[in-house]
Amino acid sequence: MAKEKTLEQIAYEKLKSLIHSGEYQTGMHLKETALVTELQMSRTPIRRALGRLVSEGLLSHNNFHGTTVTYTHFTLHEIINMIEIQWCFAVFCVEKSQRKHTPFNVKLLREITASMEKAYTQDDALNYHRALTEFYKTFLLNSQNNLIIEMLDHLWKRFTEEATSSNVFNVRKNRIPQTLELYNSLIDCVEKSEFDKATEILTQLKEEAFMDLMF
Repeated sequence: MAKEKTLEQIAYEKLKSLIHSGEYQTGMHLKETALVTELQMSRTPIRRALGRLVSEGLLSHNNFHGTTVTYTHFTLHEIINMIEIQWCFAVFCVEKSQRKHTPFNVKLLREITASMEKAYTQDDALNYHRALTEFYKTFLLNSQNNLIIEMLDHLWKRFTEEATSSNVFNVRKNRIPQTLELYNSLIDCVEKSEFDKATEILTQLKEEAFMDLMF
């Protein structure tokens, strides 16, 4: 038997949908009094829902300006740039591992790809994309450069929200098993120190991502 949703969860889902749809645009101020009327519920669940959205980065709050929408949709140009930057840093990690003999966390990478496969079989777009960004975060840890992770972390969070709220998962669903094979092959390559082959697979993954943008 499905658990009945709380008022907080209903408010959270409704507000999140309005943000993703663009009805609540970036920079828009959200007032609790207006939301009480619009959502037809009391302040408490609305305030809690707003707090969750602030913690997720979709809203911001300060004592002077109140609650403001901060979420912005990725443009095609931004997505292409993110994929390019991610690919460059991943290749850099492979090259650094080759030079300095620093091993990748193969065990954790395999666990993450298993999570991706589980999410795929369960049609769970959110957890699939969360695991996908976690894969790259773990892979790039091999650079031993926290600045790289910090630079991409905000983009990864935005991408997860965007990909989950859009039709990306369903569009590329038939190709995800092939993509998962590439990720597993990539792990095999870095484990065996087959660095040139690892770079080739990273390039294949980049090209697949670009292909998805055409749909």
